Amino acid sequence: MKAIVTAQALIIMPGIVMRLTDEDARDRKHCMEPLGDGLYRATLENHFKKGHVVEFEGEIPKQYTSSCEPVSDDGRVLPPASDGVARLAHFPTPETATAVAGADSKESQPRIDLDGMTKAQLLECAEQHQLRVDSNWNKHQLVTALKKKLRAEAAA
Repeated sequence: MKAIVTAQALIIMPGIVMRLTDEDARDRKHCMEPLGDGLYRATLENHFKKGHVVEFEGEIPKQYTSSCEPVSDDGRVLPPASDGVARLAHFPTPETATAVAGADSKESQPRIDLDGMTKAQLLECAEQHQLRVDSNWNKHQLVTALKKKLRAEAAA
């Protein structure tokens, strides 16, 4: 499925299969493994900038739905699917976590691995938890602020 990047950057993680143009394939030959028929598998983390049109093999993976919007072959943004299924963002917030049955108990709260995230993922997580941070902060500062915010949310 084709999608346009709406976040500052779309970070493709290793293992994701995508269809690339010849130009994109040439620019990313160091981090994408050719599979044939225009398909490539990411072997290293790589980035696509805001406004870039990417094509995933199959549906847009859940972890990327907050960073891009589906588009038609002629480039028009497609309306969201109206199949009646509620969807959660990549990083659960207190508001979205309560939409899941049983999510109000301590045992079922999703655990977020902040230390394993990239800086871009930490900034996105901070935004989703409505935490104001400076984009110039380093990873340690972001992790510290997010841990403090998440502890406060858990205590509330």
